[in-house]
Amino acid sequence: MIKRSLEKLGLTEGEIQVYLALIELGETTTGGITKKANIASSKVYEVLERLMKKGLASYIIKNNIKHYDATPPERLIDFLEEKKDSIEEAQTSIRKAIPEIKNKRKTSKDENKTIVYKGLQGPKIVLKEAIEAGRKGEELYGFGTDEDPYKDYLPIAIKQHFLDQKRYKVKWNLLFTKGKWQSQSPLANIRYLPKGFNLPIRTMIYGNKVAIVDFNSKPFTTIIIENKDIAKSYKSHFKFLWKQAKK
Repeated sequence: MIKRSLEKLGLTEGEIQVYLALIELGETTTGGITKKANIASSKVYEVLERLMKKGLASYIIKNNIKHYDATPPERLIDFLEEKKDSIEEAQTSIRKAIPEIKNKRKTSKDENKTIVYKGLQGPKIVLKEAIEAGRKGEELYGFGTDEDPYKDYLPIAIKQHFLDQKRYKVKWNLLFTKGKWQSQSPLANIRYLPKGFNLPIRTMIYGNKVAIVDFNSKPFTTIIIENKDIAKSYKSHFKFLWKQAKK
């Protein structure tokens, strides 16, 4: 059932085999993936790169070695939303498959993680995770930039994020440098720092996570750090600057 659902998403045979290997093995190296998925070692990196661009896989580095893992199965729905053909049928199929995937998927016991996403899925995942954290009562903090890359590259995703903010009454606290652009966030507390401050990369803090979204890199790179102490440090830094900023 899982394989059939993944086929409806449009994944290739190699992508399906590697993804299934990831959910069954949990955090693993390319050696384990190659053996489990029965795929040539020369192809595994290429397939993993495609899965990461689709937001279905990520990696962390331990002892200078990359360890790969499948992202939460709910991200299959995020990927599905980008596909226009037969979307209702495919969504139903994937939702039915998620419980089975959760039963098979092994998760890391390590509470501190750093996940790297390549491509457009990463920035969208950050928006969704922030809404989820806000619905749980977590404060949301963000360092903005004078330009609006979300509006330029992900207009549908940012529009949905604004709708979710209104729907769930989720409010951001945002810092910008004084410039020509202002946030369109409907429920945001916004303050401005002097032009001397440099905020070149979007940084968002929610719950125990710090998300850094770099739209300047090609492909776009999103780094999500899940660490209570790091998140606390970023929040303290944000609050210090908040006191210096002006409305």
